[in-house]
Amino acid sequence: MQFPVVLALFIAIAIGLFALQNSAVVTISFLSLHYNGSLALILVIVFTLGLFAGILISIPSLLRKSSDLREHKRRVKKLEQSIARNTASHPTGEDKLDKH
Repeated sequence: MQFPVVLALFIAIAIGLFALQNSAVVTISFLSLHYNGSLALILVIVFTLGLFAGILISIPSLLRKSSDLREHKRRVKKLEQSIARNTASHPTGEDKLDKH
């Protein structure tokens, strides 16, 4: 099996065992809201919210890096074209050697 599949299977088993061992009902209070639920479910929800928050925070940086990468690729293409033009106009450089 491939490593990502094995890792995903291991994580799924660990989450299942965690949920079975932490099924106690707890009360969560936030401002005037109260929620009674499974400890495992609440932790999974909070973890998921934190994951999405982290992804949202990293989006501007990812977009900026993507834009920079496109610009660098354009610059490399222009430089390669310039090299190709210069190489075509001076194929071997022998004309300079023959004069000496």
